[in-house]
Amino acid sequence: MPLTGHNYIAGARSAEGAGTFFSVDPRSKTSGDLPFHNATRGEVDRAVAAAVAAFDEMRRYPSSKIADFLDEVAAQIEALGDELLHTADRETGLGLPRLTGERGRTTGQIRSFAALLRDGAYLRAIINSEGPGQPAIKQMQFPLGPVAIFAASNFPFAFAVAGGDSASALAAGCPIVVKAHPGHPATSELFAQAISAAVAKQGFPAGTFSMLQGSGIDVGGWLVEHDGIEAVGFTGSLRGGRAIHDIAALRPRPIPVYAEMGSVNPVVITQAALVERADEIAEGLVGSVTMGTGQFCTNPGLILLEDSDAARDFITAVTEQMAAAPEGVLLNEAVAAGLEGAVSQTAANAQIEVLTGGDANADGDAFCYTNTVMQTSAAAIRADDRLQVEHFGPVTLFALCADRADLRAAVDALEGNLTTTVHAEDSELADIGELLHQLREKAGRVIWNGFPTGVAVVRAMQHGGPYPATTAPGTTSVGMNAIYRFMRPIAFQNVPEALLPPALQDGNPLGILRLVDDAYTDGVV
Repeated sequence: MPLTGHNYIAGARSAEGAGTFFSVDPRSKTSGDLPFHNATRGEVDRAVAAAVAAFDEMRRYPSSKIADFLDEVAAQIEALGDELLHTADRETGLGLPRLTGERGRTTGQIRSFAALLRDGAYLRAIINSEGPGQPAIKQMQFPLGPVAIFAASNFPFAFAVAGGDSASALAAGCPIVVKAHPGHPATSELFAQAISAAVAKQGFPAGTFSMLQGSGIDVGGWLVEHDGIEAVGFTGSLRGGRAIHDIAALRPRPIPVYAEMGSVNPVVITQAALVERADEIAEGLVGSVTMGTGQFCTNPGLILLEDSDAARDFITAVTEQMAAAPEGVLLNEAVAAGLEGAVSQTAANAQIEVLTGGDANADGDAFCYTNTVMQTSAAAIRADDRLQVEHFGPVTLFALCADRADLRAAVDALEGNLTTTVHAEDSELADIGELLHQLREKAGRVIWNGFPTGVAVVRAMQHGGPYPATTAPGTTSVGMNAIYRFMRPIAFQNVPEALLPPALQDGNPLGILRLVDDAYTDGVV
């Protein structure tokens, strides 16, 4: 199906808005020919109304039916073929190898949610039988209702229209209304075609899926404040996520916002680690900082070291490698402008030394920023929390600490992050525990002798952390547990067997694993 530049509302294309925008190739800064129509408030209202109507039907669906639908979504995405890859490459400059891998991750995580549904244990069915002075109480998870999803710029597949937020919400049994990212509107429309085709083929209500385009903030604001929306999934900047969170909190009936808003992902490198493998760590660090032109929310942006000759030699080595590394392409003009502003703000601090880079390529043919290394002290980090701002690009900041106590004080001053990393030696295990536990309080994932870029889509993954990394540190946006953002527990007390969902019936007709009187079993009660 050819691209139209239209919004997709419950299976129908719509272009009521007079305002339009165009996709831009970041490698050449040239605009495409197809205008994409900003959604109107009326179109937002229709999309949400259709989602509300769809939920009235979807909430009754068995898990197996939703699992079949998810498998069909994955198949329809694959059926888009190379057109999807080439379209996304023109809009993001990410390259075909990266996008091919990301497509596999996207369809893989969709199918993983389908497998989760078929297993059934995700329902978290809990049964406490009636006893002396205690009623019979049974509990399980149910979908929240229509969810608004905000697509991210840096992962046009895995965190966008059909990404993890969408997959987990659909798996929960929630219709979705997606606000497409203006950085890749054509890619977004292709995904909308695929999901819409799956909706039709599986006979789901048309309002199961809608996608709205918009180059400004109006469409997202209308969507979040709409009374028919029950939750929001967002991946993006702190400014954008906080704005959405505040809109949702000010509604007459507030709703949860699950916003992942980035991180500086602090890395601690011990003196012993530098002595044993400084070259190896430097190579890995540079690769992590420059991967994807630094446009990962897990980019290692703050490196903490105790001051020493070895530490200063290490910084010199990293600086030289960063200066020699190829300059990559940034996703779009907004990312380039945001990065330039963030680095300029940091560099304006008198305690910051720019060791290499720090320059935008404003007049070049592509949106670029030089690979950048800066240096400061732990005291400066403690004195100015603006030095913990995320630099969304190939940028990292070293903070030298006077000694281990100074390092511990710097860690104590850290804000919430998605990840923290420690590079240390086995000989230090007896001494490093307290520092590791201190770092644990600052992030959702603690990494030992590795690098934070690269997030495995597995059940144990935690991609979330204390504010300002996220608005909901008890949740994850990656992995199977992401489904629980869009579900809620309901308990049934002394409700007759005939009125209970199959997952809570004594005979366990679904054959799923349940917690029955404090023991896990897949048997009958």
